[in-house]
Amino acid sequence: MNIFYDVDTQHDFMDKDGALYVPGAEDIKPNLKKLTDYASASSHPIRIIGSMDVHHGTSEYKSMEGELNRYGGPFPDHCMIGTRGQEKIDETTPYSSSYYKKREKMREDIPRERFTHYSLDDKASLDEIKETDRAKSPHSNEYYNDQGYNVFFQKQSFDIFTNPDFETFLKEASVKEAVVYGVATDYCVKAAVLGMQKRGIQCYVVTDAIAAVTPETGKSALEEMVNAGAKLTTTNEVLAGKVFEEYNK
Repeated sequence: MNIFYDVDTQHDFMDKDGALYVPGAEDIKPNLKKLTDYASASSHPIRIIGSMDVHHGTSEYKSMEGELNRYGGPFPDHCMIGTRGQEKIDETTPYSSSYYKKREKMREDIPRERFTHYSLDDKASLDEIKETDRAKSPHSNEYYNDQGYNVFFQKQSFDIFTNPDFETFLKEASVKEAVVYGVATDYCVKAAVLGMQKRGIQCYVVTDAIAAVTPETGKSALEEMVNAGAKLTTTNEVLAGKVFEEYNK
């Protein structure tokens, strides 16, 4: 399977008034919309997978909130659960998605997105998911191979691989290639690309659909990704079918 991988395109990162705005993120929104529309409207739809920051800011979740200032971390409160800042921007909200929360049944009342949630305190085995729920869970083969669903994995760290469900997905869905875009180049984008390259997944980083915290760290992050085997591309090249050419046959 080949996928588009959308990194943290949420209001708190993408909007100038967001809690942790990434400089230049507003400027890439048109290209993000083009990529989302292309994946959704293709005659052979490309599955959009991605990550979303989710923070709780309560003592109950203190052990998994090391990013936040309030617990000694480097960042102010951002993407707090239940706030607009935590939600995806309109430009990257796919048309066909559902909502899933680990070890809970599907929620049909939230029609637009599907997530999995993993707490660092949660060491439960995937086998604990009730058999009656497995057909609807992201751990079923039917789910992995269903092109109608886009999936967004929650995380409390810049590295998506702190959510083990993501690696399970990559393996079970046999992901081979990924077009990657979003924010921030020098944090979450880099971590996702390096993690996928390490696992044998060829990444194509869309250079005009990413934004970095600083130009210097953004440049070094791109160099690090390329050195790991990632390839650089542009929105126009993706839309012209120069990546994932099989979708245009």
